[in-house]
Amino acid sequence: MNATRLTSSAPSLRRHTTANPLEPTWRRPERIVLETCVEDIEGVRLSARLGADRAELGDNLAASGTTPSIGTVEAAIFAAAEQVDERRALAGAHWARTAAAAPFGLRVLIRPRGGDYVYDSDEGRAMIADVRRIATLAREMSEFTRPQATGGAGTHLPPAVELGFVIGALTADGAVDRGLVRLLVNMADGAPITFHRAFDSCRDTAEAYGDLGGLGVDYVLTSGAAPTAAEGAEVLAGLASSQGPAVIAAGGVRPADVAGLVERTGVREVHMRLARAGLEPGEPQRTDPDLLRSAVETIHAVPAPA
Repeated sequence: MNATRLTSSAPSLRRHTTANPLEPTWRRPERIVLETCVEDIEGVRLSARLGADRAELGDNLAASGTTPSIGTVEAAIFAAAEQVDERRALAGAHWARTAAAAPFGLRVLIRPRGGDYVYDSDEGRAMIADVRRIATLAREMSEFTRPQATGGAGTHLPPAVELGFVIGALTADGAVDRGLVRLLVNMADGAPITFHRAFDSCRDTAEAYGDLGGLGVDYVLTSGAAPTAAEGAEVLAGLASSQGPAVIAAGGVRPADVAGLVERTGVREVHMRLARAGLEPGEPQRTDPDLLRSAVETIHAVPAPA
């Protein structure tokens, strides 16, 4: 799999990308970000209601996730927007000056099947079509997904929902499929893009990270090319200290482990599935609200790295 691992002593990656001064501030809050992994609308609603920052929405998580239906995506946008509207109403008339202004991040998984991440031309066309149609849906639902103009000249209020995409594709020899990734980014209509844990199957993490920065990918979801984020901490530290896509630590991350993981790696974002206990593999992976509430409280209390 991975012949070259990135460590915190790999300065060459700093040349790949530079910070975007026009990037919305809500994408880099001054605390640890919690992204949940859910497979239904209820999971999105709970994530938005109970204080998670984002939710990755996929179907069939038992097979590591596939693309949800466009109807599910539409209903999920409504569900998240309702929760954000309630939060803003509670914040009062001046909510735009408070933390309530941050939209809820809804990230839609684009993956045509389970298994490996090497896709043929038909699968690639399906992925491109899914991104294009969901991006069109987001434009149609612009009252929820686009900044809203105010009475002041040139001023806008943040959207309720920031829709993005989670993608990943490799070549047969373990490199990033640059052609397909470029097409998917181009179809996304400017939405934020995460490259999922296909990254951990790349032949060379340093090469892959550099490629993704050059292709316009915003986030990389990774365990540091190890079975768990704790085991991949050295690679995560190297990625987190580099200028390029933001690192979202995933793989066996539990709320109680986040403080130690942040201290060891410098990551500012974590991803976890907070499903109810005792679920069989074929059952819907329902989100546990008590576990989610506890995770939000624990993770948001962890000091962000300087």
